[in-house]
Amino acid sequence: MKAFVLRLWLLACAVLLAACGGGGDSTTVTVTGAGLNSLGLSPAVSTSFAQTSNNLRVTVEDGPHSFQLTANANVLYATVTVCVPGGNPALASDCQTIDHVQVDTGSVGLRVLASKVASLNLPKVQLSNAPVQEAWECYPFVIGGLWGANAVADIYLGQQRAPAVPMQLIQDSTSGPQPTVDCDNAADGHILSSAATLGSNGILGIGSTTLDCGLNCVLGNYSGSFVQYYSCPQGATSSGACSPTAVAANLQTFNPVAALPAGFNNGVVLKMPALPPSQLLGAATASGELILGIDSQANNQRPVDAVQVFLGVDPVHNLASYLNINTLYRSQNYAGSYLDTGTNGMFFTDTGIPKCAGADWYCPTSVINTTATLSDGDLPGRNAVAVGLQIANAEALFNTRNTAFSNVAGSPPLKPPATPGGPAVVDTSTFAWGMPFFYGKAVYLSIWQQAGSLNGPWYAWKAL
Repeated sequence: MKAFVLRLWLLACAVLLAACGGGGDSTTVTVTGAGLNSLGLSPAVSTSFAQTSNNLRVTVEDGPHSFQLTANANVLYATVTVCVPGGNPALASDCQTIDHVQVDTGSVGLRVLASKVASLNLPKVQLSNAPVQEAWECYPFVIGGLWGANAVADIYLGQQRAPAVPMQLIQDSTSGPQPTVDCDNAADGHILSSAATLGSNGILGIGSTTLDCGLNCVLGNYSGSFVQYYSCPQGATSSGACSPTAVAANLQTFNPVAALPAGFNNGVVLKMPALPPSQLLGAATASGELILGIDSQANNQRPVDAVQVFLGVDPVHNLASYLNINTLYRSQNYAGSYLDTGTNGMFFTDTGIPKCAGADWYCPTSVINTTATLSDGDLPGRNAVAVGLQIANAEALFNTRNTAFSNVAGSPPLKPPATPGGPAVVDTSTFAWGMPFFYGKAVYLSIWQQAGSLNGPWYAWKAL
């Protein structure tokens, strides 16, 4: 399940400052103002945007959070519309438009706070009819987990509609079954049940696969892992009435991009502006463009000189690289590497870089410029491409109250225990290329086994 984990790694409790710690094909970058303003904010940056049939505006900016004195860092937001199946987007009774939904290329499925769509009474995913049993899901992330019922909705991404898609309603009330003990363990005791704790109103998971679980959940095989899907009686008030269950593929939480019409459903292109070298302390906000589909429309064609690396697809012989790529950094190979907008920094192990006091973020005394080499997951060294990375003092960056940083990094936090009650361990196989990687590039991310995905899954990119 590692490849489907949401790698948020947000600034929990603002530890650095308080000891508790959102069409065109343009490459134009607009910068407003110069230097830090009186609030400590740098200028905002953006790419030009013209609405087309297959794009939507996305923005790194401040959003909901439960900490004080600082802003969210590198959290990419979009606005999504959720409708009852067959509903009319023009009718409030049929649809709800939800802002500040985090765009996450490292997970699969739309998950929104249940309260945001409560008025729609979306039909629940039913596993049986007599008696009625509904699907509930526990979805663990690195920093916590989500618990909630599964429902079916039409999902609008920009002007495109994904019809009748299974999604998750994040439970944010005290009614209904509360998280199971197993789910609480999977989340390491951190069930994210509000906009403040989640840092958003939901998660738009548009990763490299169509399903959020796949064969293991079809078989109900949770051996050696945590239970992902439960069967709960309709109207249940306690999780004690719920039991682990198998869930057919067509009922599992589904990648909404993969459910779009042909031509828009084989992946996405994310274009984000560069943060100019003069803005080493970041930007107040950064606005870009998410384009639906790859190599199908005028605005999503891959340049012939774009670099491309392939994700691993062999879970038997290369489990660490499954749905990941390889990174070579300081003579060490990181088989579990990935590009992920849901991670708000670059995370890797380097004991030579000092950390910030009381945090996993790196705080070097001067800016570090270095490189790493990315290559194919199953065949490290093939399609190798060097990528530069810059590491600045995270504490100084976050003190600016900016939200977009291309040079913030840290060491990976402890991995959750593999089994309930087990020890958390240091993750030395992971190199997370989070949101900083995406600035100044057009990044193409394919969805595996979708028509037109061209032997995916893969990542491709080119500097803007």
